[in-house]
Amino acid sequence: MTETRRGLALFGGSFNPPHRSHRRIAEDALRLLPVAELRVLPAGDHPHKHHRDMATASHRLAMCQITFAGLANCFVDDCELRRKGPSFTVDTLQELRLAVPDRELFFLIGSDNLPLLPSWHNHHRILQLARVVTFPRLGYAINAEELRGKDLTAAERASLLDMVLPTAVDEISSSELRARLLRGERQLAELPAGVEDYIHTHQSYGG
Repeated sequence: MTETRRGLALFGGSFNPPHRSHRRIAEDALRLLPVAELRVLPAGDHPHKHHRDMATASHRLAMCQITFAGLANCFVDDCELRRKGPSFTVDTLQELRLAVPDRELFFLIGSDNLPLLPSWHNHHRILQLARVVTFPRLGYAINAEELRGKDLTAAERASLLDMVLPTAVDEISSSELRARLLRGERQLAELPAGVEDYIHTHQSYGG
């Protein structure tokens, strides 16, 4: 890109557990977006995700630190884990806007979340604070039809459809990985080196 690389990319999610696609997406975002750094934001008490098999915050944080270790200009940020009560994306973005007022924010979401974005808390404010960038996930299209009838202005809809990360489709499902781990499967190729050992050591998903 020709734009100055001063922006800040934000990659949020439950990371339950983080997997190889997560790291690849972070690598591609750092390479393809006009950003100087990327922050990985493990979700705290996520209003939309109350899994019974959700690993604790400390375990998800540790697994993210393993997954993204050694990736230049990528940092794991525990700000949402430290926040008490429900963790809303808009709160994180507003805090960062105050902290770095001169840097453009790029917020990464999967295409499975694109049609759900209008249901997020204060979603219009989210779209004011950051440029939402969608990465493709298997089985979830990125097109105008997915946004038809949603609570979005024409400008918001156009921006969402324009800001698509040109990266390979994410074909890995964290929920499927959890199910396989609970069935006793081992040596899952989708997990980064060290993450599966951590899971078994700490019995993050029942042992």
